[in-house]
Amino acid sequence: APAPFGRIDPMLSPPVRITGFYTLDSLASGNWTNLWSALGRLVLPVLTITAVNAGAVMKMAQTVFGGVYESDFVRHMRASGLTEPQIILSGLRNSLPPIITIASFTFGFLLGAAVLVETLFSWGGLGQYAVQAVINSDYAALQGFVLVSSAFILIVYSVADILYEIADPRIRI
Repeated sequence: APAPFGRIDPMLSPPVRITGFYTLDSLASGNWTNLWSALGRLVLPVLTITAVNAGAVMKMAQTVFGGVYESDFVRHMRASGLTEPQIILSGLRNSLPPIITIASFTFGFLLGAAVLVETLFSWGGLGQYAVQAVINSDYAALQGFVLVSSAFILIVYSVADILYEIADPRIRI
């Protein structure tokens, strides 16, 4: 993996600014060298955030699916002659609501993980902005961070509610 300094190789000039995201800007302008450099520098930050947050979701998925897979309705499906893939699919669908809950709850921790990743990999971002606002006692900037974070969490929870109904139509919002 490339050294964790910046969002693109220091020998390359940044792509033409369209969105502010180096990967999207490189893709939109057809600059493949910058695209591969930006994607290579995303690997370690993504793995860091994934390692920090994925454990709870994986453990919840294992526990919930294990409980569903040993339930009476699965035993009835086996007795009715359904195939194992059909049983697993039904078990996974019945396991989704608690998994969606823990995954949406984990999105809140992504903001905290962003501070860690931005510090480790020398990226400027919302997390570093909030830390600087605290250090400088910039209350307006801190209030803006809290407002943006609250809006982000509200959107995530709204999407989770929509996913509940898609996963299990018996759940009415």
